[in-house]
Amino acid sequence: MDLEARSLPPNVKAVLLAKLREYKSDLNNLKSEVKRIASGDLNAAARDELLESGLSDAVTVCLGFSILDALWF
Repeated sequence: MDLEARSLPPNVKAVLLAKLREYKSDLNNLKSEVKRIASGDLNAAARDELLESGLSDAVTVCLGFSILDALWF
């Protein structure tokens, strides 16, 4: 998606690249949380809380990527 965004007009490109950076950051944060949860360092209540909050973030990221995909195809 990065390459596709770079070939667009400057006004559209800037917006899409900023959103893409945000989505990549969100995805990396979610990956870090999953690794931490999977390591077993957290108690059950903390794990459930992270999973619950992470679920909404994951849905947001997925929806964002779906919107970007729709723009490209």
